[in-house]
Amino acid sequence: MTPRRPFQALLLAAVLMSSAACTNPFADSTTPSPSTPGPTNDSFSGSLAPGGAVVFTFTVTAAGNVGVTLTSVSPSTTSALGLGIGPASNGACSVTNSTSSAVAGSAAQLTATVNPGTYCVRVSDAGSLSATSTVSVNVAHS
Repeated sequence: MTPRRPFQALLLAAVLMSSAACTNPFADSTTPSPSTPGPTNDSFSGSLAPGGAVVFTFTVTAAGNVGVTLTSVSPSTTSALGLGIGPASNGACSVTNSTSSAVAGSAAQLTATVNPGTYCVRVSDAGSLSATSTVSVNVAHS
């Protein structure tokens, strides 16, 4: 055995012992998974005339569910309004999912499953408003 061999073996043993000594035995050995981003909440507010409609546009970056909530109408009313959602293109709103019985509240009155893209929410009055009202809408999406 050449004098070089014992030196290499000693060096290898030192490296192995050194790396074992640097390992934290109390560390969590599991690798944390990347956090999943929570939903995005877009809030909108606009004027709704009697018999009219107001449209809000938003962008979805990941496929998933969308929840639309009519959060308030001012002056307050218990009358139902129309609420719709669909794709938006070149300033047009093509409602594909809707309800005619949305009353302001804290829970989503309309839900849909969508792919990434540009979408719109349409709030409309079918004749229940007697004056122009301010409507507020929250859209929760991925």
